[in-house]
Amino acid sequence: MTNQKKRRIMRGLERAARTGRIPLQDAHTGKVKMVSTKELERDYKDIFEYSEEECRESAVARVTHNLRHAGHPFHHKTADGTIVTPDPTLEYLLGRLSSEKQQQFRDLYTPTPEQEAQAPEAIPVNRTYYGFDMYK
Repeated sequence: MTNQKKRRIMRGLERAARTGRIPLQDAHTGKVKMVSTKELERDYKDIFEYSEEECRESAVARVTHNLRHAGHPFHHKTADGTIVTPDPTLEYLLGRLSSEKQQQFRDLYTPTPEQEAQAPEAIPVNRTYYGFDMYK
């Protein structure tokens, strides 16, 4: 990253900190609007407070994300680029569903053998990497 690009990013962050507003891009329309940071904090809901329906919707979004970035619905690409299996967040969200809905979800998103063969290799996830398991 060039120094000029770094300075431009830092100026944007400084302006956001001063004004309390950040640019937010709508994923569907592509339009950017300024949103108050207080509004984002107010709308944020902890994953541990999700209802069963919110867990299902989040699991669908997580599978879509995993397919796009890791090439497999149940593997996750971490921040450092490592692909791990199983995706701990997805496993937590599915664990909040009833066993019948879990099975329906897994049946729907289980990859075919061809897709399994094309997916990049994944390593087993270490959920206690930071000293504790946040999902316990």
